[in-house]
Amino acid sequence: MAGMTGLFSLLAACGGTTAPPGEPGPPAGEAPAAKMPAPQRLRGEAVVGKDGYGVTPCGSQRQRIVRFAPDAQAFVDRFLEPGGRLEFFLDGWASEQGGQLVVEAVERVHTEGPRCDREPEDAAFAARGNEPFWALSLTAAGWALQRPGAEPLHADAKAAKVGDGYAWASTAPAALVELSPGFCADGMADAATAWRAKLTLDGETGNGCAWRGMQPLP
Repeated sequence: MAGMTGLFSLLAACGGTTAPPGEPGPPAGEAPAAKMPAPQRLRGEAVVGKDGYGVTPCGSQRQRIVRFAPDAQAFVDRFLEPGGRLEFFLDGWASEQGGQLVVEAVERVHTEGPRCDREPEDAAFAARGNEPFWALSLTAAGWALQRPGAEPLHADAKAAKVGDGYAWASTAPAALVELSPGFCADGMADAATAWRAKLTLDGETGNGCAWRGMQPLP
């Protein structure tokens, strides 16, 4: 138990947050099963070894051997396959199971870009698009858009749950931001994220990739 407590203290120090939605309760009449610890945000340097994967969490000098849950493994395999990469930065959700660190979901992986020297975005989501470049910071109450050569643009727009994703619709400016879960590759940054982004503004549509920041969404 001390090892588990130490791990979650470490993940919290790395900017860890508890993963959004919890597990459903047991059916009526059944005894509740032992509750698994909620996944925590895990960020750190990952390396592919002969016998699996190692991750050195942000804020630690100790490398942990990790196992990936099936969906997380498929995500990492898809990212690593084209270039045979052996080292990358991992941003995901992990839990301690039977003394082993298990990555249950991947938020973002990349070989170029911010690492442990930068905290996760102070937003619910961050999104990026290319050609032309744009960057969005999204909260439960609105968004802020940055584009080269243009003044920053802000909108008040309440986040709405749409299926498995989210949408922000605004009238001033007239815009729609849509996020949907799914593997999204950003070739400009040698990165992949767990969310796809779509920005419709002034009659034009741009596509990009998105990932969770530190703020929760309802």
